[in-house]
Amino acid sequence: MGKKLYITEKPSVAASFASVLGLQNTNADRGRGYVENQTSIISWCFGHLVTLAYPDAYDPAYKSWKIEHLPIIPKEYKYKVIENTGTKKQFEVIKQLMNRSDVDIIYSCTDSGREGEYIFRLVYQQSGTNKPAKRVWISSHTDEAVKKGIEEAKDLSEYDSLAKAAYCRAKEDWLFGMNFSRIYTCQYGKGLANYLKENKRSVIAIGRVMTCVLGLVVERELEIRNFVPKVHYGVMADFQSQESNVTYKGKWQPPTRKVKNTDKDDEEEKYLSQDEAQAIIDKLQGHEAFVKKVEIKVKKEQPPLLFNLAELQSEANKKFKLPVDKTLEIAQSLYEKKLISYPRTDSRVMSTDVIQEIPKVLKGLSNNGTFSEATLRIKDFGKLSVNKSTKRFVDDSKVTDHYAIIPTYMTSDLSRMNQDSRNVYSLIVKRFLAIFYPVAEFNTVKVETDIKGEVFVTNSKTLKEAGWKEVYEVSPAKSEEEVSTSPIHMLIKKENCEVTKFKLEQKETKPPSRFSDGSLVLTMEKAGKYIENEELREQIKTCGIGTSATRAGIIKKLQDIGHIKINPKSQIVTPEPKGEAIVELLRRSAKELLNPILTASWEKGLLMIQNKETTEKVFDEKLVSYITRTIDRVKKNKGIHL
Repeated sequence: MGKKLYITEKPSVAASFASVLGLQNTNADRGRGYVENQTSIISWCFGHLVTLAYPDAYDPAYKSWKIEHLPIIPKEYKYKVIENTGTKKQFEVIKQLMNRSDVDIIYSCTDSGREGEYIFRLVYQQSGTNKPAKRVWISSHTDEAVKKGIEEAKDLSEYDSLAKAAYCRAKEDWLFGMNFSRIYTCQYGKGLANYLKENKRSVIAIGRVMTCVLGLVVERELEIRNFVPKVHYGVMADFQSQESNVTYKGKWQPPTRKVKNTDKDDEEEKYLSQDEAQAIIDKLQGHEAFVKKVEIKVKKEQPPLLFNLAELQSEANKKFKLPVDKTLEIAQSLYEKKLISYPRTDSRVMSTDVIQEIPKVLKGLSNNGTFSEATLRIKDFGKLSVNKSTKRFVDDSKVTDHYAIIPTYMTSDLSRMNQDSRNVYSLIVKRFLAIFYPVAEFNTVKVETDIKGEVFVTNSKTLKEAGWKEVYEVSPAKSEEEVSTSPIHMLIKKENCEVTKFKLEQKETKPPSRFSDGSLVLTMEKAGKYIENEELREQIKTCGIGTSATRAGIIKKLQDIGHIKINPKSQIVTPEPKGEAIVELLRRSAKELLNPILTASWEKGLLMIQNKETTEKVFDEKLVSYITRTIDRVKKNKGIHL
């Protein structure tokens, strides 16, 4: 019987497979590019080894960038091994192994996602082998997960639709990049160089996702630049209640009005001018007040949803100012060290088959000095509150390729990690532990005080039961509303109050905030719509711009090519002059390239191929038609000047 050949995405992952399969992974083995024993061989890629060839592989004339060559649309796409000595050497090693006469079957063990599928398929295709292949699909690198993945490996053909989506994504990016970068550079590169006072023609790099993200950053900057603050006023009043003897403040509330043809109240805040605010004070001056309503409620706050990659990147950016690409790098490293599940996921819930692993994960975390107290505390709550029917945290219908990022049962002494890794790992563990805690409870009081028919509102909020917030050892989150520190729960309905003072409050409207690279990732995930509220973010389903695996890289590339700037301390993103100028050129010639919804619709097309809802042929036809039409339109717009 022949040998089994396992191909992983990186050397570090090969080590996990080697330990499970009982192979010794020595320095000499690593030097020759594979590990072998009597039954198995393990080799590895260095990420991508093979890529799409450049245009001149189709025609040497394409080495020169000329408008008359465009659009370049190959009938059949060519691939080549990446021009790098180490890469070429490793490809040859894998090629020889795949074609060795004693190898019977090949196992694809690259990362379980679209890009991992593409990495293996290209190597398999370029090697010229036709040996049977199986796919190992795992969500963590623990020994049990790797063993189970190998045992349950399916025929490679089961993942053909995922592979088709991966090939289409690559062709799409190639067509966008090669055609649009060339036409914009040929047509506008010289004018852009003059505008930027540069000596040589500017290369204008255009990408399907990258350029759309640049558009978001530039649009936000222009909104801020063109923002005109509007001064408006509010009315505050100081009250002294007559029976309960409570001193408190209230804020004037504009009367709600019904919007035509709906049952909803108009929620838009009415901005008062100084005269309007003063008129309210003049009307109410000298009149008594009474407590119209005292509403005491216990409000419950659920634990937050689990992390997907975008939410983890955003949180690490917010709390620790970590760049999004750095967070991805750390998460990938934690995954390869078997400490967390697969990080490149869009899901924020677990799948039902993971539930049986939870007691083991909690037991593992209870042995970690940093988290043992918080983990052991879960036992005090009795039966685990999360099970297969807990839809908030367990829902197979909301799991894409992988479930949310959670810790594994393997853990590590945090003192052995560097500060950044410690921070990211702690975020993941605490978010996971929190879901087993009770809800947090707040005592809330809302008081309405009436003066001659005008209503003043006072709110207070105090933490009653910490619940899941215990894990974070934090006080309740600040509310946007003004919260009173007075004992307003003691007020009695209908009791009279003396108005001791009116105050005119001057406010100014604020421009939108600039993106941090963390908020930009969330905006990409929701196809250009930045949503502050975490729950609402989860409800809005869209394919987004880019994928969890590519978003950080896209932002970094925009920075590397000088289209945007990211402040190293604050992580605030701003456009560079070149980036702004490119967006202006696009706005005047092919503005749909800046449209997040259009970019997301291409991503949706790829997902439809993956789900067998459309074919590669239909997608390719639409893509070629779009590229041809748009290139023709840009050619006709050559008279545009900055």
